[in-house]
Amino acid sequence: METLKLQAYNMIKQKIIQCEYPPNTILNEEKLKDELNVSRTPIRDALSRLEQESLIHILPRRGIIVKGISAEEVEQIFEMRMLIEPYTLKMYGKTIDKPVLTEMEAFFSQYFEDIPYEVIHKRDDEFHHLFVNASQNAYLIEACKIAYIQNIRLRILCGNLGRDHILKSQQQHLKIARYCLEEAWEQASALLTDHLCYSKQASYNIITNLQILLNPRYY
Repeated sequence: METLKLQAYNMIKQKIIQCEYPPNTILNEEKLKDELNVSRTPIRDALSRLEQESLIHILPRRGIIVKGISAEEVEQIFEMRMLIEPYTLKMYGKTIDKPVLTEMEAFFSQYFEDIPYEVIHKRDDEFHHLFVNASQNAYLIEACKIAYIQNIRLRILCGNLGRDHILKSQQQHLKIARYCLEEAWEQASALLTDHLCYSKQASYNIITNLQILLNPRYY
């Protein structure tokens, strides 16, 4: 059973990730306490953890602000992913069970026009997590957690990037899965790098074009 601290942390975190608390929202301890029906101590503990995860910014005597994602942070998120994901795929892809890769290949072979966004995004995330988790390196896995959380927020802020992006990503995922099944790890890793570059540029363009520079300076 979750403790009150963990409940408060998970509830606030999910609202931030799903943009129920959009970037630049000012959070109030009293309102959070009433909304979540918990005391001040679990709220403060949750907010402290969320600040460490770069989801909020606590300003002494000024309040708590939900952090946004700037164009610079898009670059940083994908820089980290491009350093870690292709490496773990190349080094540890062979440890992934073949039935798992076969199932992924089957999913990305489907006609995506009939599949809901949320299902596609869930499987997309699982596909990328697969390679990092295969490393069984707790430090790499933990390092990627924040980037993956921010990636979900980025996806929502960018309006899910549209069907054209999804269909392009589908084909890239499918080719990566097939290279993995062929145990062509170098080719799979190179294509994964290309895929992340494509996703970074698509996200960066939307953030820039819509001027969603949602991480103001705090003075």
